[in-house]
This record gives sequence, C-alpha cells and structure tokens, in this order.
Amino acid sequence: MRIALLGPLEVVHDGRPIVPSAPKQRTLLALLLLNANHEVSVAQCARELGDGASKNCSVSTVHTHILQLRKALGPAAGRLRTTGAGPDAGYLFTTEPMELDLDRFDKLVALARIRRADGKLGEAARVITEALDLWRTEALVDVKTGPGTQRTLVGLRSKRMAAVVICADLALRLGRHRQVLGKLAALVHRHPAEEQLTAYLMTALYRSGRQADALAVYQRFLATAERGSRALSELQTAILLADPVLEGPAATSAGLAADLISAG
Repeated sequence: MRIALLGPLEVVHDGRPIVPSAPKQRTLLALLLLNANHEVSVAQCARELGDGASKNCSVSTVHTHILQLRKALGPAAGRLRTTGAGPDAGYLFTTEPMELDLDRFDKLVALARIRRADGKLGEAARVITEALDLWRTEALVDVKTGPGTQRTLVGLRSKRMAAVVICADLALRLGRHRQVLGKLAALVHRHPAEEQLTAYLMTALYRSGRQADALAVYQRFLATAERGSRALSELQTAILLADPVLEGPAATSAGLAADLISAG
C-alpha cells in the first residue's frame, strides 16, 4: 500500500486508488492515517466530524461513517481495526514501515542530519532534497480537516520548515549561494519572521556581492519581527565590516541541484 498525506490525500492498494469521495469519510481517514498504528477514540472521531469545537457528532454517526469507510477501502478494510468496547472503543489503522510518505520524510530528514553532522555535506544535501520532494503541496490540501488534524498539520508545517532550513544551510556550506538565492528570497518573503532563513538570505546576498541588499533584508526583518535578534545584529555588523568570516567555500555541485530548496 502507498499512502500520501503530504499533498492531496492518496491511498493506493494493489495499484488501485481507494480514497473515498465522501467528505466526512475523507476527514475520518485523514485523522486515522495521521495516527497510524495508534488508537483513535470514538470521542476523538466525534470531535473531528463535528460542526465546530462545541458541537460533536453522535457516536452512532461515527459508527456509520466507519462502516462506510470500510466499504470504500474494499480489500484494504482489514487495515481498519476496532479496539476496545463501549465508552473505551476506538479505531486503529495499521500500516507497514515506510508506507506513509510522512514516515519516509521523517526518516530522510533524520538521515540528512546525521550525514551533515558527519561532514558528508553532498550526501546530506541529496537526502534532504529527496525528503522535501515528498511534499507535493500543503499536507492534506483536499481534505476538510477537524480540530485534531489541524493541530497535527501545524506540527507538520514546522517539520517542513525545519527541513528547508537544513537545505538552505547545506546550500551555503557547499558554496551554492547564487543557485538558491532566488528561492531563499521567496521563502523569506513568505516567512519574514523566520530568523534563520533571514540570516541565510543575508549571507547569500553578501556572498553574491550585494551588500546593500543584505542590509536591507535585515531592516525588513526588524520592521516585521516582534523582537530583535542578537544573531542577526551581529551578522549585520559583520556585513558592514566585510568580515572575511562571511566568505563561503568555492561552489561545488556534489549532491546538489540548482533547485535545492523546493519547499516553503
């Protein structure tokens, strides 16, 4: 089975798509998949399917949607198990290792961190690029999500941003500042309060001979951020002084494509 959450919801079993078309069933399936191999209580399902924080759907309605979801899953219905009974009842969707794109993303990001720590920068760049390529667009973009899933999606966006930061860091370490300059600028435009990305953009601009533009980025950060940044202030000073420590390595193509940063 192949399960994709990092974009439109996709579940493919034996080469056949089996995602239901009914909105409530899609909402329920998304909740179960985000909690794969962990029990989701009937109460959680009721909150997810309700029409607001204070209006949950009934237990009988949850059972009805689970029954319809099992029918939609067809030969994969055995993956959806009932756990417990009565008030302790719940549901659990079982998956195998690496069937979910989210699991593969987490594994690749962890591997990229290890390779970077080991000094294998080209390999780390290849792995983190592979991880970010799993994101086709925003996670579960075509699913009407309830409160539980929405909280999880906030965490997923943070994970994606952390991977983007690793990607940008590797680009600068490998001397690829010119190749990623445009995408760094776009990322900072969308996330003006992201301090680390701002620092990388300032550094990339400086290394590209654009000192004034680098300083302008710092001023825009000060205008939008809730508070100043000591690290960025020190970086601004280093740029003003043309500190040699800001000079990067010679560019290398090892393990990197020009479109290194592919998310944001």
